[in-house]
Amino acid sequence: MADTPDVIISRAPTNKAVAATGASAFGAALATLVIAGFEHGGAKLAPEVATAITTIVTVIVTAIAAYFVPPSAGESVVMTASGPKTGKPAPATSTVVPTSSL
Repeated sequence: MADTPDVIISRAPTNKAVAATGASAFGAALATLVIAGFEHGGAKLAPEVATAITTIVTVIVTAIAAYFVPPSAGESVVMTASGPKTGKPAPATSTVVPTSSL
């Protein structure tokens, strides 16, 4: 494996995770409005159908947000022996964890 830069392990969520979380809440609200629109129009939806609509709308909105939101300025993906990890480059004054130990 090629040399990889040292990174700081962080428990802070990435930009994409924050965007996906917000989008899932928005997707659920949007799905509620879609279902209310169907019912206002006279359609009687079974609970299973309403649940499916909520799930589908939420997944689509979440995936779109996660796909289009870019990583933050200092974020990078580093390949380690156990797979890809997200991290931030280590400043000179911090405790560094070599990627070989991740």
